[in-house]
Amino acid sequence: MTSDPTLRVLLLVVLFTYTAQNMLNASIAPLSRDLDLPEWIIGVAVSAAALAVAMLSQFWGRRSVAWGPRRVTLLGLTCALAAGALFSALVWGRSAGLVGAVLSGAGIVLARGPLFGTAMAAIPPTAQVLIARASPDQASRVAGMATFSGVVNASIMVGSLVSSLLGMWWIQAPVHATPWFVAIALGLAWWALPGEREKGPVVDEDAAVSSPPDSRPSSAAARQSPALPPRVSWTDRRLLPWMAGAFGTFFAAGVVQILAGFVLQDRLHLSAQQAVPATAVMLLVIASGAMVMQLLVVPRLRWAPATLVRTGAGVGLVALLVLTFTWHPVTIGVAAFSIGAGMGTVGPGFTAGGSLAVTAQEQGGAAGILNATGAITWIFAPATATALYGWQPLAPFLLALTLLTVSTATAWTLTSRVAKRPTPQES
Repeated sequence: MTSDPTLRVLLLVVLFTYTAQNMLNASIAPLSRDLDLPEWIIGVAVSAAALAVAMLSQFWGRRSVAWGPRRVTLLGLTCALAAGALFSALVWGRSAGLVGAVLSGAGIVLARGPLFGTAMAAIPPTAQVLIARASPDQASRVAGMATFSGVVNASIMVGSLVSSLLGMWWIQAPVHATPWFVAIALGLAWWALPGEREKGPVVDEDAAVSSPPDSRPSSAAARQSPALPPRVSWTDRRLLPWMAGAFGTFFAAGVVQILAGFVLQDRLHLSAQQAVPATAVMLLVIASGAMVMQLLVVPRLRWAPATLVRTGAGVGLVALLVLTFTWHPVTIGVAAFSIGAGMGTVGPGFTAGGSLAVTAQEQGGAAGILNATGAITWIFAPATATALYGWQPLAPFLLALTLLTVSTATAWTLTSRVAKRPTPQES
């Protein structure tokens, strides 16, 4: 799978881009306090980014098929570079007293929200389309999706570690380093990603139906605007079971990651200073569980996508149940690793299963829908989890348990029926 040179380059681009994003994520909360900005700005920025990913993933996914991976990747990374540079400039201006709280807060929401979200909506669907092209059978599709997810989780670990090391030197250092990591990714994409061969004359799918023959664009204009592949509906019956089977896992993982610091501080009676490194360790443990499954275990299991989703959801459900009621640090660590392992098992099965369920022409749209499914959980999980935790600490975990139970049940019913149907590629 990774023998494809284009895919290898794109995985490197993913590593640097997501490392940059996670450097920002790890430093944004303490930095907001250092800059005397209200804490709710962080939640708004994260939710705005997730909303952008949910809205634009299919937009970029379809264009990765029509335009080719190079053009979409360069556009997405340019947007990410602009977001990182804007964020860095605003932090510098605020710390120097040149920018007020309102302007800096609004700019940070814009940079970390819609701008960075637009970029993050472009990269995963493009990678998934490339993986689908390079993997004609189920086993290679699962292995390819697992490798991609594993690289993303590796970037979480690298980003957290780099951010911690830079933050020990200067609290603003991770923010100012972020655009440089994106610039490296942009340089790699510009230098190594091949351009798409020029295609023959094609006509926009909607204009071709509604316009008379003599009003259709010329062949030269058509070559400049390639027709987009078909749009995939959010209610497509081929994808809905996979989305429902994975949604609970993604929501539960989001709740655990958002509340990790509160849980450790309250249950282990840590000070705020002690909770910061403990939270970083817990997030690394979760990412480690996911990465081990995606890079080492899942590609060797050669299980069907439905089996991966069922197993991962079941493991995650048991681990979340333990985490909900445990107060012991060792048990918390084991549960956190198991939640990551469950997520790392569900993810490749979810993306591979959805990808195998649609035709080659629909890969871009399906990749966008699948990528947006995880993003939707991050629209609601941060605000919901923190609000419920403030009311009753067990409440967000009980909500996550409920949703994960429903998803696990779905994985054993609807997903299994989808897995038994012949996929369009096999028919």
